[in-house]
Amino acid sequence: MVLLVDEEIHDLDLEVKTGESLTLRLASFSSFPSAKIHVKVQKEGVFDGAFADFSSGSGKMEIHVELLGEGAKAMWNFAGVCQQKGDKTMEASVDHLAPHTSAEVTQYGIAMGEGKLAFFGTSHIHPAMVGSSTAQKEKIIVFDKGAVGKCSPVLRIDENDVVASHSAIVGKLSDEHLFYMLSRGIDRDSAKRLLTLGYLRPILSLYEGALAERIQSCIEGGF
Repeated sequence: MVLLVDEEIHDLDLEVKTGESLTLRLASFSSFPSAKIHVKVQKEGVFDGAFADFSSGSGKMEIHVELLGEGAKAMWNFAGVCQQKGDKTMEASVDHLAPHTSAEVTQYGIAMGEGKLAFFGTSHIHPAMVGSSTAQKEKIIVFDKGAVGKCSPVLRIDENDVVASHSAIVGKLSDEHLFYMLSRGIDRDSAKRLLTLGYLRPILSLYEGALAERIQSCIEGGF
């Protein structure tokens, strides 16, 4: 496993060799990192990446995965917040350059205060890459009137015998869920924190030990 926290996060060139697997875990609590990560995955290799971000500030983070060998797989998960006057961009792209490859990109975020949060990325299945599958799921919850969220996933499909999907949602917390919690005597700030916990909590399953506890503390403490 490659584990990088805060200032340890930097530009990376990684390669997953034939039949091997690589787990990458990133976590940011101070300043949002601006870095580019490039991952090459060879035949039957597996890349499993995740980024939990509860930092301040602004920047652009990019990850680009190339699936170079037949049967190569990639997973990428992001969960984080943008608050105050931060301006964050998370871009995650995958190139399917061999047949029977698969990729899944999931990015969830929360924009608060006057924060601006954007998700971008392209999943490209190249010609003749038959039997490949790719999926993107992006969702941003906008907490406050001054906050901005933008999701723009792109699919480029140059082969018919494939499976491809994408979804993008930008919205506010469910009024129905919030009203229910308020009706049970929970104050508004606590209700929003509880709803957020349920929304971002899935990222916790990808982390362990003290780091998982720190991430949970950030979520439960309202960041």
